Amino acid sequence: MTQQSEELLTPDFLRKIEHLSLVAKRVFAGQMRGERRSTKRGASVEFADYRNYTAGDDFRRVDWNVYARLEKLFMKLFVEEEDLHVYILIDVSRSMEFGEPSKLLYAKQIAAALSYIGLCNLDRVGLAALAGPSISLLSPKRGKQAAFGVFDWLSNVQAAGETDLAACVRDFSLRTAQPGIVIVLSDFLSTTYQQALITLLSRKFEPVILHILDHNEVEPPLVGDLLLVDSETGERREVTITQTLLRKYQQRLANFFVEIESFSTRYGCSYVRVTNDAPFEDLILGYLRQRALLK
Repeated sequence: MTQQSEELLTPDFLRKIEHLSLVAKRVFAGQMRGERRSTKRGASVEFADYRNYTAGDDFRRVDWNVYARLEKLFMKLFVEEEDLHVYILIDVSRSMEFGEPSKLLYAKQIAAALSYIGLCNLDRVGLAALAGPSISLLSPKRGKQAAFGVFDWLSNVQAAGETDLAACVRDFSLRTAQPGIVIVLSDFLSTTYQQALITLLSRKFEPVILHILDHNEVEPPLVGDLLLVDSETGERREVTITQTLLRKYQQRLANFFVEIESFSTRYGCSYVRVTNDAPFEDLILGYLRQRALLK
């Protein structure tokens, strides 16, 4: 493992999470045999259903116990286990550089952990960095041995300018044919986030929203006369921070949280909000399991 990869996840932490798995609300058809319930019927050991025998069927799948009772031929059908497609989209706009650790580093650590969990379960894991109106895409990988390449790719992801979430997600959906879980890691400080999520839903993906904020964005430690600079546009504004202004900020932030949570509930998206002061290991090993995103 490279030095850059070690900055994201330690070998000890990897051992702690390799027994976990990602939870999908829906059943998706995969491409290869894996460890997930498929929409198709195959030859795994888990019984699924019966159907009538037709000429040419394999007699080895006839249920002879049923035949002995009913004198009719029925074929046994079994659940086929296949790989799940998991896509992790990371907002790399300049606003994600804010904080200590930065929201982007925190997002990359989460992405690395979720990728490793998926790869350990033989899921197909793809990633995309959302920058500007387009994306940088890492094609889906499968198998635990692919983790090192994923970690190196994540280590090289850098913040860049503004991100139009709707345009980036549209680009992703047009370049991705196989549906699956899409985990979006972002601060969602984009006016087009609802359009982005609707695009995913319309293309039969299952969106999971991981809303990442810096703790100072939630509780700003600001007072007095300040010059604020927009990290993405460079716009400057002089403001005087008063208790009244802070209360207005808190109210608008609360309204934003209600808006995004209500939107997620209405459209059946999983939603989790975290701040970067939450211990990372507790987030993966505890909180995401409590929220039924991992098991």
